[in-house]
Amino acid sequence: MKLDELVALGGLIHDIGKPVQRAGIYSGDHSKQGAEFLRRLARETGREEYELLALFSAFHHSEHFNEARIREAIRKLNPECFELSEEDIIRALWIVYEADNLSSAEREKGKPWNIRPLYSIFNEKKAYRPAVLEFGQELPTPEDIESLTKWNYENVIEGLKGDIKKSELRADRILPVLEKHLTFVSSVTAKRNVISLYDHLRMTSAIALAMLKAGCTAEGVKAGRCKREKRLLLIEGDFSGIQDFIYGISGKGTLKYLRARSAYLELISWDIVLEILRRLGLTRANVVFNAGGHFLILGQNTEGAKKELESIRRHVIEWLYREFGGKLYLALDWEAVSGEELGRKGEKNLFAEARGRLKKRKLDLRKLRRFREVKDLFEEPEASGRLEECAVCGKEVPKSELKEFRLGEDKVEACKTCRELFRLGEKLPKVRGFVLDRKAHEGEGITKGPFRYFIPYTKDPIPRGEALLLKNALNVPENLPETIEFVPYLVADYFKPSKEGERVIADFEELAGDKEDTKKKGTNRIGVLKGDVDNLGSFFRDMDSPSKLATASRFMDYFFKAYLNEIIRGKFEYLMGDIPSLRNWPREPEKPGIVVVYAGGDDFFIVGAWDQVFELAFRVREAFRAYTGNGMTLSAGLGYFHPKTPIYRMADVVSERLERVKNERKDKDRVFVIERTAPEGFPIAYRWGQYEELWKTYKPRVYAGNGRLAKELESKKGLLWRILELRELYVRDPKSVKWAYLIAYLLGRHKLSGLFPELVGIDAGAALRGEPQPIYWVDGILKVVLMAVRG
Repeated sequence: MKLDELVALGGLIHDIGKPVQRAGIYSGDHSKQGAEFLRRLARETGREEYELLALFSAFHHSEHFNEARIREAIRKLNPECFELSEEDIIRALWIVYEADNLSSAEREKGKPWNIRPLYSIFNEKKAYRPAVLEFGQELPTPEDIESLTKWNYENVIEGLKGDIKKSELRADRILPVLEKHLTFVSSVTAKRNVISLYDHLRMTSAIALAMLKAGCTAEGVKAGRCKREKRLLLIEGDFSGIQDFIYGISGKGTLKYLRARSAYLELISWDIVLEILRRLGLTRANVVFNAGGHFLILGQNTEGAKKELESIRRHVIEWLYREFGGKLYLALDWEAVSGEELGRKGEKNLFAEARGRLKKRKLDLRKLRRFREVKDLFEEPEASGRLEECAVCGKEVPKSELKEFRLGEDKVEACKTCRELFRLGEKLPKVRGFVLDRKAHEGEGITKGPFRYFIPYTKDPIPRGEALLLKNALNVPENLPETIEFVPYLVADYFKPSKEGERVIADFEELAGDKEDTKKKGTNRIGVLKGDVDNLGSFFRDMDSPSKLATASRFMDYFFKAYLNEIIRGKFEYLMGDIPSLRNWPREPEKPGIVVVYAGGDDFFIVGAWDQVFELAFRVREAFRAYTGNGMTLSAGLGYFHPKTPIYRMADVVSERLERVKNERKDKDRVFVIERTAPEGFPIAYRWGQYEELWKTYKPRVYAGNGRLAKELESKKGLLWRILELRELYVRDPKSVKWAYLIAYLLGRHKLSGLFPELVGIDAGAALRGEPQPIYWVDGILKVVLMAVRG
């Protein structure tokens, strides 16, 4: 075993005794019980390495750190059998001990109360029960839990032990096992602790390996130099131009192609992250997060590491410029930090300060000076024939590189990248994941990043390569070759199948509605939904340790990548309540008419049948509320378009609407339901709860369901349009009362005053508070209903 492998695994295993102790399996504190657990594992599996790793559990707290006893324990193991010296193991133990102290601010104080749960990172008043992390099952929602039982932890240990026995003893194989079983286990039993044991273990491993690579020694740890000196690097990458890259294409693009561009961006990000890890000799544990075109890695501060990072940055940025003509840029930089800067010092959040310096002084500046890293940026390229634009992405390339290509119903002249991405789009519904490999590959759907080829994995055997990104799974395939690194690859990839086949994505015309279906009511429109989490930037900026940031980012990514698929499929109905809905949500074997174009980090972009997209906005919001224990909110913008509208136009419209929602009120937590007019100072968007209450009030009065108006209005659709006209009269002059007389007359003449009592007369309270009259809000309901009954 190599020393760096020992340190990485020692960090991952050192606190394995915490759930063992809470289950009451053996006697003693968690250090002793963890060591006993690992020793028994060694005997049961025949892997002596677990005997060696047991030292990291036994000797990672100061009260146990007696070097004479440690040396005696090491000699009993005969370290030469592991191709390590006694001094190597002593050094590794000291480094993991220091990393454990630095990895998070939380620490057991006094006698632990073993029945305390893990509290939610989003709402520390609510907590989780220990459970296996399974993406296709129940949505993990925090509850009002004050205590747990030994039985909760017995189940954890049973599952953990079974999976560890089947796993190879290496970081990429052990990490998903720990993630699966320890995500909902608290790292400490301190009150209101929000850090998952899994994240504490992987951050301990990350810090320890970076310290080893930075040259830390046992003596350096003892003297305090390794935590005081700037031995570590925070390495951050942030893509800009993502929306333009994904949606900024001509009207020739299709849904397959859009999804391919979204998937391609994710693969490029992983390609870069894996290259940084490989060149710096780190493991996936060192990735604090990688989501939504943004990643953070903890590495070593050495001249060699910085030279490698500079080389990677230069190559990536030149590749991005060459491939995409300036549309997509990666700001990549790093900040040297000490171990002490990975937490707090008194009232000062040193970790947040370090991340703030990296962002403001480096990353933000690079974004302002995009592509300055590219040599000869403004020089004319060597003549290589006449340049022409690709009909899809608009990139100028030599005419010889354009090939005729069928995109949907059209034949176009497209560049090599666009042709490859379209073929990838056709493959995406079938893929189980991707193999990344440096060696050249050719075939359907194969694309290339800055360092590796991306080979779709659709059926066994698994293609040969460097790494397997396996979709929405934590279980390592039994047939995965030892030479391939395993990376769980979370992706929201739900799609409505086309009539052409189960593995073909429906196009916009199919999603909008079947024109030949004479029974279908409502307008044939594409619904587009874009949303993101409110105030997430400040939420992440306040994190005071890598472990806490890792937990927060990971849980957020789970929702928008893994669980979003299940929300669309109609799961978690028990969370939905009485949300706005125009038709029954499709159930198997019928599939919702939805296609996820992009989802990750904290945002999403979804298209589909307009009425289902309308309802899905509220489904996502309700599930998110439950998932965060009402601790976070999100905002969204909706739009409804003719199916032939260019996708870039749809994206621009809903993006503008979402931006307006975000800027309209400080409290956010709102939805732009439909295009509306408004006097100056009046809000356009609805509060989610406000719209739901309005829907409960008006929907039973005006809408019978399945594309039909309520009985009293069956022959009076024009009346609803007239109410909307009078609402416009109010908007033009809110101080006038003319609208009130006219609507009272209108409803009275039709004997429907009792149907809309809120609209008859003036709400004096609202007027005194300077708030809109009830008629101002009714259009968001009536316009949606009128779309549903059109036809």
